[in-house]
Amino acid sequence: MPVVDLTVDRNLLCPNFDGYKLSFDAVPVLRQGFDRDPLKLEPHLNQYSLLHVELFAKHNLLFSDPWARHNSYYMNTAHQLVLCSYDEQHGQPRAQRVVYTMRREDHGDGYQHLVGDYNYTLRFISEKYCVVCDGMLTFHLLETGDRMRDTSWQLVTRSPVTNDMQQRGFVLYDARLDMVQERKQISLIAGHVRRREAAAPHQADVHVMQLIWSRWTLDSQPEASWSYKLCEQLETPGSIYYCAFEPRADSLVVCSNGQLQTLAQLKAEAEQAAAAATAAEAQLNHDNEPSYSWTQTEQDVIVRFPLRSGATRDEFNISCTPRQALVKRREETLLQGVLYADVEDELTSWTVEGQTLQLTLVKQRQEQWPRLLQTEHVVVEAVKEEQPAEQPAEPEDDSEMDIEPEPERLPIPNLEDPIEECDFPLGNSDDDIKMVRFNLSTSGITHTIFMGAIPPLFATSLRAGYPAAFVTRQGVDASVWLQLYQPAKPGEWSVRHEGNLHAFGYVQASKQQRKFIDCCPQLDYAVISESYRHVFIYKPRYDSAGGLRNRNGPQVVIGKQNLVTLDDDLGEVLGLVTATNVITVLTEHAVLYLQV
Repeated sequence: MPVVDLTVDRNLLCPNFDGYKLSFDAVPVLRQGFDRDPLKLEPHLNQYSLLHVELFAKHNLLFSDPWARHNSYYMNTAHQLVLCSYDEQHGQPRAQRVVYTMRREDHGDGYQHLVGDYNYTLRFISEKYCVVCDGMLTFHLLETGDRMRDTSWQLVTRSPVTNDMQQRGFVLYDARLDMVQERKQISLIAGHVRRREAAAPHQADVHVMQLIWSRWTLDSQPEASWSYKLCEQLETPGSIYYCAFEPRADSLVVCSNGQLQTLAQLKAEAEQAAAAATAAEAQLNHDNEPSYSWTQTEQDVIVRFPLRSGATRDEFNISCTPRQALVKRREETLLQGVLYADVEDELTSWTVEGQTLQLTLVKQRQEQWPRLLQTEHVVVEAVKEEQPAEQPAEPEDDSEMDIEPEPERLPIPNLEDPIEECDFPLGNSDDDIKMVRFNLSTSGITHTIFMGAIPPLFATSLRAGYPAAFVTRQGVDASVWLQLYQPAKPGEWSVRHEGNLHAFGYVQASKQQRKFIDCCPQLDYAVISESYRHVFIYKPRYDSAGGLRNRNGPQVVIGKQNLVTLDDDLGEVLGLVTATNVITVLTEHAVLYLQV
């Protein structure tokens, strides 16, 4: 399997970048209220896994239009899709407008959202189409018309995500429109957190992310209708950091800290595990089966061992003491242990008759034995009974006690070294985060990118119609990567270093309360939003430090950092999108436009 390396383009780096300087210049903030609050659903009490937390807490409820970056959308409590638009020419937001209302009968099951359903997800796939996932059961394909004008949106078709109506709750990760053999094809990838039952009784159930890959297809014939079909179902027990189609949607690129498998692979693995468990149980039962039988009188004990044909006396090694017995046939042990009571070892005899080995033991005392061999527990009790009750136990000698060695002490770290959160692996240090390319025709992984223990910082859309870019930390910087796809060579795949956010990989690690991270398409700025109160804006192309230079070095380049403090009455930040010169922030009680 080819391994793809993240090769940094050194022409995009700035080796003399000297960090960000806090600017006290005011950032204009325009506030716009709304008639109805945004719709934000909370998880159910039984949705407690890490995957559920990531799905609900990190869900961006404000959706950007890649073909019109200054337009963004959110769903309100009346299930109305509302447009928030910014007039770049006049520097003012336009009045909000409802572009589409979800009908109850279009929800798939005829009801409103239930507790535990997911939030709405929306993806624009062209200048005139978008896909909405209602968070319950159904995909909706909407025709938007020219979104730069006041046009009404129409429902084209809707389809259930899966045929299993008991499976509720889906989030749309990506959607893509392509022309394949003169037919319109819309590829969809949705996620659902499900509980996977343990494969063995001693194992615990785990939550996994299930990815459903499906397609809408429209023939070029007049009055043709959209047909919907499922293509593939994948599962991973890890978090999803990136999930996007490549052009033409023949392959899916997924970044996760868990292994990505198809249902066929999972079924084969389960059958293998079941067969192994059955074989192990059969072997255990076979091992527990007695390899001998014994009878007794008050004077002696007769032990019989069934043998395979052709056994001779020379193959056996039998030794007996007053308290122990050992019977071996070549290297196989047939009997070994402490006898229940003492025997006359000098009177022990054994014979081989046909396919049976018979061992005769003569008891020292005439009594009935409840079992042939002692157990460890009984042996301990027997030893205690043999000790006189009036004799005190001898004090233990401390010098003979087993003293556990002290654990190895780690060296004390240098507290003066600058340490950030991203300098430590996230979660389990054994997590192996990989980005894989899964091909539908071969139903397997074709390419892999090993990313270590640090996941991508965020994903963003740089160009309309292109797959989403992903951002990784490279040293102190944040590097922006785009997929490279060659239609003439579908078997080849790689990524290209598209741009660089200087020192952003280092500064974002200090923001422990970060919720949303994004950058504008031109990479002129990056933004970090907390759940409440604070928005941080970083402009790496700001200043050359007034001509300052390092001693015997090049001219110093610094960036600009702005801190925007939000009003207390705005509530939680629910979404964030970026465009040229403006950041749109959706909160519980208002929409904000930050003019940058």
